[in-house]
Amino acid sequence: MPKRTACFKYTLFEYFHIIIASLLLIIVQVASALPAEGFDPLNLHEDESETTIGSGAGQPGNDGEHGERGITLFQVHWDHVSAPLTIAFWFTIVTIAKIVFHRFRRMHNLLPDSALLIVLGLFFGYLFHLVYPDEVYLKPDWFFLYLLPPIALDAGYFMPNKDFFRNFGTIMTYAVFGTLYNTVSIGLTLYFLRGYFKMLPSLIEILIFSTLISAVDPVAVLCVFEEIHVNQLLYICVFGESLLNDAVTIVLYQTLNAMLSAGNLVSADYATAGASFFVVSLGGILIGIIWALLTGYTTKHASHLNVVQPLICLLFPYLAYLSSEMVAMSGILAIVMCGLTMKQFVVGNLSRKSLVTVEYFMKTLSSSCEAVIFVYLGISAVSKNHDWDAVFIVVTIASCLLQRFIGVFLLTWLLNIRRVQKIGTVDQFIMSYGGIRGAVCYGLVMSLNGQVVSAKNMFASCTIMVILFTVFVQVRSNVKSVK
Repeated sequence: MPKRTACFKYTLFEYFHIIIASLLLIIVQVASALPAEGFDPLNLHEDESETTIGSGAGQPGNDGEHGERGITLFQVHWDHVSAPLTIAFWFTIVTIAKIVFHRFRRMHNLLPDSALLIVLGLFFGYLFHLVYPDEVYLKPDWFFLYLLPPIALDAGYFMPNKDFFRNFGTIMTYAVFGTLYNTVSIGLTLYFLRGYFKMLPSLIEILIFSTLISAVDPVAVLCVFEEIHVNQLLYICVFGESLLNDAVTIVLYQTLNAMLSAGNLVSADYATAGASFFVVSLGGILIGIIWALLTGYTTKHASHLNVVQPLICLLFPYLAYLSSEMVAMSGILAIVMCGLTMKQFVVGNLSRKSLVTVEYFMKTLSSSCEAVIFVYLGISAVSKNHDWDAVFIVVTIASCLLQRFIGVFLLTWLLNIRRVQKIGTVDQFIMSYGGIRGAVCYGLVMSLNGQVVSAKNMFASCTIMVILFTVFVQVRSNVKSVK
């Protein structure tokens, strides 16, 4: 039987040329139409003078900017397609990059996808730095409203329900008490050593930073866990903690941020802040369950509409996230709980084709959003607004490592007293060293108000370095330790 050959087979050098050509195309397209007031990717400013579809402005046969008339054979209307074209190019570049990464297994085995995408972002940021001197950034609203929800929904929907609820107490202990311990311990360490830093942030400012830097995001480690088939207990503990840890971190961050913005606080304000933590969390969970029930009820009565069912399963969880954010509840807890709860209804109500459509679309969307975020992490590292403080960065990284180990081993010792299936020392080490910082840290630090938090640039620079350290150093060395 003749051996099959691939239709398209490029060398690494040719793939590299494809990526470079695509990158340069984006740079040229964006740089050729940059507004005078600056470039704001994925959040392009609207202007009343912009050309709108159907308005006839700037179209052939209408008065142009200089009063010229007539029909032209070729025109470029960047304003018509600037935002969607920019977004489409980002996702195209990310898709091509992931194909290249997986095409060459040696490259993929050397570093995880997250690290390779950050490298791509660094190169991207350097190109932008050459052709456009101003800041290139991803606005926090785009991160929290568009990029984060698909990732959270995917995590909640594909959570192994049985193992998750069987170890729910253990997962909640790591996610809640572990996060609180890391926040307080890292915060106090930085506060007592703040005399060695360039700036002197207040205690609440440092606690806000220690909260966002405690957002563990071991996505890259989990990918390795799936490849080398670690035990199910370790997998569900790390996966469950990373899922709920992000939610707890965001709620705690919002609470501390509200306290900082309020100014002078009395004892009643601290009590209110503590109560709001539980109200925001439980409110988000309740909203997520309500929307999950609505999803199940609606898909049941749409059993004859296979085309509509996937839309319901994707739209209702997003509405859970938005409605929760609208009433100042935890959107990430809402969409996670919605995905976790609606799964049992969806499996029974949807046809096989609709179910496959929902699952593949969730995976595709979450993977793409994750990739875009990591690319932007690399771009953010190339910025003129950084305020580098080597001492602050070293102390932060050391504190994150040390307090993570202490917290995991201490909580595991307490948990093993009552657990039938004990968590071993090796598993504890992997969990401790697998505390990878990622997308949520970046989104939270970029959403800080620079007028309220004077050390925002220093916090942002340190956060990027912590993410780079955990992704490039901890992930790679943790792979060897797991093997």
